[in-house]
Parts: sequence; C-alpha cells; structure tokens
Amino acid sequence: MRRYYRRRSSFSNRSTAHILVGLVLIAAVIYIAKLILKFLVANIWILIVAATIGILCFAGYGFYKYIKNKCEKFVFEHSVAIKRLSQINHRYVFESIPNLDMKNSYDNENFYFDISPEDYLIYQLVYQKNAVISAMASAEKNGKLHLAYLEEIENIREFDIYDAKKIPLFEWFGKGIEQRQFRQYIQKPITHILINVELTLTQINGVYRESKSCAFSAQRIKYIIERLSDKQGDFFRDEGIWQSICRVERGKVSNKMRFAVYERDGNRCRNCGSRYNLEVDHIFPISKGGKSSFDNLQTLCHGCNVQKSNTVEFGAENPRKKNGEKNEFCARCGAPMVLKKGKYGDFYGCINYPKCDFTKKSN
Repeated sequence: MRRYYRRRSSFSNRSTAHILVGLVLIAAVIYIAKLILKFLVANIWILIVAATIGILCFAGYGFYKYIKNKCEKFVFEHSVAIKRLSQINHRYVFESIPNLDMKNSYDNENFYFDISPEDYLIYQLVYQKNAVISAMASAEKNGKLHLAYLEEIENIREFDIYDAKKIPLFEWFGKGIEQRQFRQYIQKPITHILINVELTLTQINGVYRESKSCAFSAQRIKYIIERLSDKQGDFFRDEGIWQSICRVERGKVSNKMRFAVYERDGNRCRNCGSRYNLEVDHIFPISKGGKSSFDNLQTLCHGCNVQKSNTVEFGAENPRKKNGEKNEFCARCGAPMVLKKGKYGDFYGCINYPKCDFTKKSN
C-alpha cells in the first residue's frame, strides 16, 4: 500500500507542475498580444502608409513587366533586322555534334594514379575512332559555313527600323530589346572539337574522393588517331599507345570485381591452393591482347603470379578464340596461336608477336 500511495502522490505533483507551466505560457502569450495590439493602434498611420507604398510598388512593377513584354513582342514581330536574321538562319543549316566528353571512376587508388586522362582517351579512341573522326569533319564543315554566315550577319544595318508604328511608351521601355534579341537569335554552332576526359577516385561504395581531368584539342586528337593507325593485326606498333591501352585495360579490374573473383575461386590460389597474398591474374595476359573480363581472371598467390609473369598457361582457354577456331600452338615457343585475317587469306599467328613471328596457314 505504501508503494501505491507514493506513486499516486508523485503523479499528482507532476500534473500540478504541468498545469502551472501552461498557465504561465498562456499569460505570456496574452501579454505579448496586448503589446503588439497597442503598438499597432498607436502607429496605425505608419502602417497604412507602409502598406500603401508596398501596393504602389507592386502595381508599378506589374505595369513595367506588362509594357516590357509588349515591347518584346512588338520587336520580334516588326523589327526589320531580326526578320533579315531569321531569313539568314533558315538558309544556313549547321550539323549537330554529339557530346564527346568521357568519364570514368576507379575504386582502386593505384589504378587511378597510374592511369592518365590521355591513357583513357587513347583506349576509348580504339573503339570510338570513327565517331570522333566524323565529329571533327562535321566541326570543320561548320567552321567554314560559319564564316560565310557571320559575313552576311555583319551586313545587316537595318537596326531601329520597324514595319509598323511603335507602341506607346516604347522609347522608355524598349531600349536595348532589339539588340538583345538579335544577339540571342544568332546561331552558335560547334566549330572546334574539344574532348574533356575526367577520371574520378571513389571509395568501394562509390563515395567521391577526388578527381582529375584534361581537355584535348582536335589537333591532339588527330595526332593520337595517327598513332593508332600504325598497327599489326590486333597489336599497335607504337609502344606508348600499347602501354596506355594496357594500363586502362588493367584498371578495369575494380575492387568489387577482385573480391568477386576471390569468392568464385574459394579464396584460394588456383595453382597451389594457398590462402595468403592472393592476387588477381589475367589468364590470357593483357600484354598479349587479353581483356579484363570475369572469365579471363583467376586467383593466384603472389609467388605463383610472379612465376607465371605474362605467359599463357599451356592448355588455358583463350577468351579471344573465335567460334570454330582450332587449338593451335606455336612450334617455336609453345604459346597459343590465334586466327587472323591477312592480305592473302586467314592464318594463325603466335600471340607472342612481335617477339615471336611464327605463322601457320589456316586449313
């Protein structure tokens, strides 16, 4: 019974305190309301004047916008200079050029710092070369056409001449409208190609860390394309070009893909079964034209990876092998051979080219 009475007493005290606090707040609100009302009554004329000024300003602004809109419509419909510009715009049709900017993100800081924006541009140009060449040709065509377009525009002299009587208040509210509209309707086609490449470093969960970017002019892009044209089969003769492609291809192995390969292989080296110092290895090496695809990756310990180096394991399936291709191996170095197309027909070539130039005719 004591516990019952103590609880009841404490509850009663809390309720009383809440009631007192509520009464104090109500009294404070009433007092503040009386002060505000007293101020409004004592300064009623000030409030009336302020409200009147506010209404007049709002009405004046609305009137200004109304007259200005009418002036803009009048200029657009009756300006001789803008009509001539419109006729010129109909005669000059410029080619549209898609956005060629490139972006990529890396969750591995080693790959991020190793790969430059130019490396990534070189890699993308291997696959987008034709589209970029077409865009550059369109830009050059636009540039020549744009020069003739600007010459015709410079000959327009009929400013402040209209084919109808000006509306009232035009001299006050219409100043500068014709010039602004004229500049707005001048076409601005793309006449120069500029590709911006941005690389971003993120956490494994995609959270941004830092980024780097570089813009490449058409002259630089043409120079890279010329270097890309010097190739032997699937391999590029230019060592710098080939190294750039290999760095970007190697960087496609993200940390997420790396962990997925480890999990697929049971977190063990596929050669010796070790669980320590595991690394991801390309079965068909990138230096030989291999890709960073999931099927071309395997888990090796550091020792086995160093021992394997950039060789291809005997009997390993070549991910680049085409349908119907036979399993051919080089008689000189023992490496797999791939089917290639040559000037005089198909033939098998060693993947270790140019170190090994052994070839064999296709049956």
